Amino acid sequence: MEKMKKEVEAYHEDSVVQTFMLFIQTAREVIKYSDSRLFRDSNLSTVKYIVLKALVLSGGTLTNSELTNWTGTTRHNITTLVRRMKTDGLVTTERNTEDKRFMHVILTDKGRDVFQKASVIAYDLIKRVTSDISKREAAQLDRLLKILKDNTTANWA
Repeated sequence: MEKMKKEVEAYHEDSVVQTFMLFIQTAREVIKYSDSRLFRDSNLSTVKYIVLKALVLSGGTLTNSELTNWTGTTRHNITTLVRRMKTDGLVTTERNTEDKRFMHVILTDKGRDVFQKASVIAYDLIKRVTSDISKREAAQLDRLLKILKDNTTANWA
């Protein structure tokens, strides 16, 4: 971690740019760590876990567009991901009877079971990654990340 910090400082004298670059690097490292743990222990990627979580929280059914919003990926990526999850037996799909352009992604019993088992791993992973962050610091980070997200969302509009 120290090497990463030195590289960021060496290339970015502006503290805001430095922080932003560190944020991007950290996000990538967290996803890599999460993918390695989830895949090793439950054969899921982080994004598959997020899809399963979104389906569980929504009552078991979402459209591809809704899943795109949940995961922050593209429509094409969701279509490919859903196809793989369907092959794995985690979800099924069916066309919207009122509007054939929309596909409903439906959580299967196997998907729910895999999600429950993976959630134990995910929560352990979260505890490990955030173990040195106090509740106060977590609240500050949450506030700052919401600002970044809102600014990004506003700039896409």
